[in-house]
Amino acid sequence: MKPFTILVAEDDLLSRMVLERSVVQWGYQLVSAADGDGAREILESRAVDLCIMDCEMPKMSGLALCRWLRSDGKSTPYVILVTGKDQPQDIQAGYEAGADDYVTKPCDLKYLRRRIATVAEKLQMQDAWLEHARKQPREDGGIAGLSPLDIYLSDLRLMRRKS
Repeated sequence: MKPFTILVAEDDLLSRMVLERSVVQWGYQLVSAADGDGAREILESRAVDLCIMDCEMPKMSGLALCRWLRSDGKSTPYVILVTGKDQPQDIQAGYEAGADDYVTKPCDLKYLRRRIATVAEKLQMQDAWLEHARKQPREDGGIAGLSPLDIYLSDLRLMRRKS
């Protein structure tokens, strides 16, 4: 199975180093960027499974990066925004930009580790199920009862995981 890859995008050096060290210690493959533009370059050149990004970064904010990522149409990593902004309107803006999860600073690393592990487990189970479903005989115009939309989405997910 392909290693689970996490992109850390954080402009604060100390925060980025803590997140990078933690991600590696937890057994995940790491790529990182010091700002939104660097993260975007990484996302344009390779597939990642999960992004941990700060909302406020130079050159391109985490919110702008998240909106770009969701409008891209081909990149579908899970996004966790990690930020010091904890007001309800900030959290709402994060989810409206396309974030899947929102964690406030100071970040509880045990909580973040559990969130990442949960996402990794779900994505790996989904990939295994989709791979199994693709091997099943065709029924009702789909694979093992999947609709054409389900098949299309599974193809996108498998292509992303294999790249």
